[in-house]
Amino acid sequence: MSIIQEHYNIDKLLEVDANIYLIVGEKSNGKSFQAKNKCMIDNYIQNKKRFVLTRRWDTDMTNSWVSQYFADVDVASKTKNKYTAIVPYKQAIYFGIFDEKKGRIKPIEKIGYIIPLSMEQHYSSGSYLDVDTIVFEEFMERGVYGKNEPDKLMAMYSTIDRKRGTTKLILVGNTISRVCPYLKAWELDKVFRKMKPRRHRSNYSS
Repeated sequence: MSIIQEHYNIDKLLEVDANIYLIVGEKSNGKSFQAKNKCMIDNYIQNKKRFVLTRRWDTDMTNSWVSQYFADVDVASKTKNKYTAIVPYKQAIYFGIFDEKKGRIKPIEKIGYIIPLSMEQHYSSGSYLDVDTIVFEEFMERGVYGKNEPDKLMAMYSTIDRKRGTTKLILVGNTISRVCPYLKAWELDKVFRKMKPRRHRSNYSS
């Protein structure tokens, strides 16, 4: 027996003209892969617009986590071998190349920013007019949410968008939790209560 994994495709979702997109579902079905490749990396390469990557807590966004998050992006192919990797450096994200003398990846071209949601107030005076996309990873979970979290997220959005109305906020969640504060704040409780998990399609062979 083999199980056919259905992978998520973000294309049709992005055809909808909106400012906020919610992507939820099971783990390992390609949601994050689609979001980081198409909404962050490809968008930067094509439009030279940077992105903000966020998670709930600053302790979630270590350099090692950010490096691992982008590890499956084929940077060499996307940049025609100009760069070979994506590396975090001083709260920003860069295309880089491996420095053989220093034995590490050298950051060269800035493509995005790292802003933990819990620290959003520390970035409120910054200018992000070069950003048109925010990706919030693991916005929905079974753990502890921050106080007034939806308000914090919208404050971050306002800081980055600056009333342009052009910034896309993409929330990615690996679980469907009916106690998520965003559902209550945005009056989506009834919508999510009607959602049912999709089962894998199975292919039996002998």
